[in-house]
Amino acid sequence: MAICSNILFLRILSYFETCLQIVRFVVPIGLVIMIAFDFYKNMMLNDQDKQKENVNKAIRRIVAGIIVFLVPTMVNLFMFFVEETIGETSDYKSCLSDIENIDFYIELSNKEKELASLEEKEQVLKEYEGYRQDAINLIKRNLSRDTSSNNSMASNMGNKYNLSEAELIDIAKVCQSEQPGATGAAWEASLIANRYELYGQSYGSLYNYVMKSGWWGPVIRGSYKNINLADEVLNSVRQVLIYGQRSIPLYIDEHDYVGDIKNISTNGKTISDTKSFQNHSNYQTNVTKISNNMGAEYIYFAHPNSASDPFGYTLKAKSMVTAMNSVI
Repeated sequence: MAICSNILFLRILSYFETCLQIVRFVVPIGLVIMIAFDFYKNMMLNDQDKQKENVNKAIRRIVAGIIVFLVPTMVNLFMFFVEETIGETSDYKSCLSDIENIDFYIELSNKEKELASLEEKEQVLKEYEGYRQDAINLIKRNLSRDTSSNNSMASNMGNKYNLSEAELIDIAKVCQSEQPGATGAAWEASLIANRYELYGQSYGSLYNYVMKSGWWGPVIRGSYKNINLADEVLNSVRQVLIYGQRSIPLYIDEHDYVGDIKNISTNGKTISDTKSFQNHSNYQTNVTKISNNMGAEYIYFAHPNSASDPFGYTLKAKSMVTAMNSVI
């Protein structure tokens, strides 16, 4: 019976069998002594009623002794009914023989637990590899190497995000708050997607990243909620996020309002004048280094339009994309 290989059941059965052996040994001896004492008292008594009572008592003790000897048979009978009920084909005696194999079953159980642990670890590794491959595929779909364009909006197919209309409108309002015009908003939406794919997937969704990461000032201040969203901005953001038409390369991960720029440096020439930050001719693509008041440093890429922030990329983002590209 399968239950005979259960360690807990075998332990209980072992204790039961030990107790049963003790009872079968001690009870008959005690009954023989008591019966002999009863007959001895009968020989010493002249009272027939007392003698009759002692004889009845001796008979009961003899019956008890017989029952003790029949206990194993009754147990076998009970186990037979149990076997019939649960559909097993073995018997109680086979379980008794398995008592001697408790150590074997313990060792087998430990090996099964070790095997289950190894299988669980293997499953975790498989899931990790699956996540890694998903990330590689995501980067592969979004990778763009077009750095030659300065102000034009390159049509780079990227990941398509499944956003509700309300979520899309909120993000579009953030983009319009950050950059003027449909082109600027499209660049901002592309930057949002870039940063999410590089740094923000622990937030679980693109929308959660925008609303909870603390990277976008209009979200922190809540000012985006009061924006009168332009239809052309909503459409441009929709093209980027819903239809995957990314506007900038994947590694573009920074931009700054001129008031947040600390200085810009081009070929060793450093400028710290805020008015000079507004002059686009002071920037050279892939050359000018921008430092902001938050401690970030990045390399200039382009301005989406004349009134927008300068966009650029950190060496960290560029190396991440380069490394991922080598894997792909």
